[in-house]
Amino acid sequence: MAFGGLEVKFPLDLVAEDLADWLKQLVPLEDSTDGLKVSFVCRSNYEVVKTEGIEIKSSTFGKYRIRPDWVFKKVLPDRVDNPALLLPLLKIPDNNQRPPTLVLISNGIKFEDNHRGRHPKVPILSAVTVVNAEQLEPSLVRQNHQTRISLGPYLNFPSYLENPHSLVDPQLEVHSQSQLKCLAKLLRDGKTNDPEIYGKRDLRIVHWHKLAINASMNPTSILSGGLPSSNMVKEGGLRVYLEGCMTEVFEAAKIIFGIESFPPHLASIERILKSIETAGQRLKIKPSMLVDGELGRPLEIKATMGLPIRIATRAGIKLSGIQSMYAFLTHLQLTCFKNTERTRAKVQR
Repeated sequence: MAFGGLEVKFPLDLVAEDLADWLKQLVPLEDSTDGLKVSFVCRSNYEVVKTEGIEIKSSTFGKYRIRPDWVFKKVLPDRVDNPALLLPLLKIPDNNQRPPTLVLISNGIKFEDNHRGRHPKVPILSAVTVVNAEQLEPSLVRQNHQTRISLGPYLNFPSYLENPHSLVDPQLEVHSQSQLKCLAKLLRDGKTNDPEIYGKRDLRIVHWHKLAINASMNPTSILSGGLPSSNMVKEGGLRVYLEGCMTEVFEAAKIIFGIESFPPHLASIERILKSIETAGQRLKIKPSMLVDGELGRPLEIKATMGLPIRIATRAGIKLSGIQSMYAFLTHLQLTCFKNTERTRAKVQR
């Protein structure tokens, strides 16, 4: 999307052939007479949304139905060269204009690094988001009151990188801060009233706080036989296990960032688990990895487990629970892939 002087490129994970077609349709904002174009990235409901659009019941924006201009399937970053896919969108202008700004909204760790390496002159803004929403039907989503989006610049963060990049141009750092404020204002003007602005280091801390939830809940839901989060926190043994895995991530983050505790406005582990338990009284909360597993899609385990394990290991920290689940899921996914290939081979005979 493009907003005045700020261009926000969505989404990060696209099917390559879809993106190629999409790029052909792009026109400069000043040449567009139809207003903003909206694209969706869908997982389980891709076909329905592509055909029928989607109805949204929002506590903020009311009830409406939307037909996106484009609908994409999700592609895992470790299976596709995303920086290369986005290259046509991020070309540096020849007329001394500032380059576009890339906004990456994701709950994984270190995913910005490949983009920083490939696009050293492009402002990159990183974001972590929490949205209280539920998909009631394939074409119906309800957004409740609680939302939060945390924003910050991604310049470089040496402790994350095996081969740190050179320091970014000071002008790029200044421009990134300017674009960050512009994006926050755009969100507020659009009635998204909760953007939180962080510095580059502090946003990494927020990422690790959210990672503790995803790296624990997502894989456990698969390995427990398909239990939703709202059920797992009610099971005594599983709740203790989840608490242990989240504690691992919290303690690793404290060492990596040299902090005694997380900022007080970020929820404690007990508060997180209690919140999920309370929400589960009204609805069934399914982790996204469980939805992918039920539909036979590849699991997004590298960004939420593999990369954090590598970062922690370099810092001399062992994430025992996360490491065990990562090993199990890696083997499980490989076995499922081999079985699928055998089935396809039999069908083709």
